[in-house]
Amino acid sequence: MFDHSKIKISGKTHYLKIFRETGIGMITVRLDFDDPALRRKLRHSLGISIPSVRHMEATTDTALGWMSPDELLYFCAIAEVDTRINLLRDSLRSHHSLVLDVSDARVVFSLEGDKVREVIAKLAPIDTDPNSLELGEIRRTRFSQTAAAVWLTAENSATVICFRSVAKYLHDLLLISCEEGSEVGV
Repeated sequence: MFDHSKIKISGKTHYLKIFRETGIGMITVRLDFDDPALRRKLRHSLGISIPSVRHMEATTDTALGWMSPDELLYFCAIAEVDTRINLLRDSLRSHHSLVLDVSDARVVFSLEGDKVREVIAKLAPIDTDPNSLELGEIRRTRFSQTAAAVWLTAENSATVICFRSVAKYLHDLLLISCEEGSEVGV
């Protein structure tokens, strides 16, 4: 388990830990999710339930997130991406679909700390109150001027994904937003 005590980075004290995750593969799957046959094929191919609108489903080594009415984002170990893509493409061959490796285009950050909701609220135009943002609920949004998606994995942890081209910018925003003394009292 992570230690949620304050840490010093570049001489400043922060109340949140930020980790840039590595080794995570990401596959975009686009298709007609209203088709029950396609949903069954997808569930069988991935071995995970199809998430409801704006939610995540997870197993011990994979996750599947709702991104839009016709798009899911599948997370697995980077070493498994090619195998999973081939499996999905074979399974969906006779249907209009798109299966694409986006691992190199995205970056995943994990946030750990008691004020994770506060940091999200400072950067994203979403209500982070527990009655509005539930655990496992994914939101596509903006963190300042950057497109991102975020979901809470626990009350004191969240995952944020963004485009690789803005990863440093988002990392710096997160660091600034969790500096001691910057709390806004959400």
